[in-house]
Amino acid sequence: MSTQAVQAIAPRTARPAKAVAKTADFKGALVRAQAPFAPAPRPSAAATTTAARAVDSSFRNRIAAQESAGAGWAARNAASGALGRYQMLRVALRDIGWQGADGGWTERAAALGVRSEADFLASPAAQETAMSQYLQRTERQLAANGALDAAGRIVTATDGQPLAITQAGLVAAAHRRGAGTVARWLDHRTRTPDAPLPEATRTAFASVERRLRDFAGTSLATRPAAGAPPA
Repeated sequence: MSTQAVQAIAPRTARPAKAVAKTADFKGALVRAQAPFAPAPRPSAAATTTAARAVDSSFRNRIAAQESAGAGWAARNAASGALGRYQMLRVALRDIGWQGADGGWTERAAALGVRSEADFLASPAAQETAMSQYLQRTERQLAANGALDAAGRIVTATDGQPLAITQAGLVAAAHRRGAGTVARWLDHRTRTPDAPLPEATRTAFASVERRLRDFAGTSLATRPAAGAPPA
């Protein structure tokens, strides 16, 4: 056996722990950066539709409570001729193409099974469809005459009190008095608030303001209607 001293082999110097950790962090970040992008899940179409229907039902229930006072689908106003849960006037039914100038029911109404006043009063589905078409038409009219742009503003009402304007309030007011009356009211309150008003106009404007106040806390999400209403 050789008596020559065996030189000890120096052990490898260990990599500093901090450097190892940094390397691991870098590799982890690189892996994450190279991973395919996964967007956050969106609410399902069913969930969105359900939420919209809940909002719309709240609005419609409020309209019905004021229009037919809970009398239901068969409600009929003998004085005005307004029909159903939402008290649709003949002019409204003409506007959506369900009645002709002679008061007869059209093919558009017949497609929903409505060929007479009795048919309309007996069909909740037809009344809901008519309401959808009328609300959509009303929103288009309010957009066209510029009234819808006022949503979010606060104006001074005819009684001198501040009045918040909302989309739901505008549509509800137009359902009662028509989009033209709503636009005239808005023009008066924002441009010529001190101009005198005939008694009939003052009454109409007071009705608009009541609707705006009553629906200020209500949201609106009109549900799709079966068949596009006429422009």
